[in-house]
Amino acid sequence: MTNPVTPLAPQGADTSTVRFLRKKSIMLMTGLSASGIYDLMNRGLFPKSIKLPGGKAVAWLLSDIEEWQRQCIAAASHPANDA
Repeated sequence: MTNPVTPLAPQGADTSTVRFLRKKSIMLMTGLSASGIYDLMNRGLFPKSIKLPGGKAVAWLLSDIEEWQRQCIAAASHPANDA
């Protein structure tokens, strides 16, 4: 019988709602390609992935992706003045 792994949540996070999402889910949620995700991450414009224990797997926090989506909507609703 294996013991379930309990993920560590970022400090101050509500651990009852912490959810990891893999890249395919992120691509579906955002409409971004894999290369688009990594390009935005490298430019500091998208949440960083979290390395999962036991190998090369990475994931993103659902809360981080949802916050990024809210920021995108807010930016589209309030475009900066280019004057």
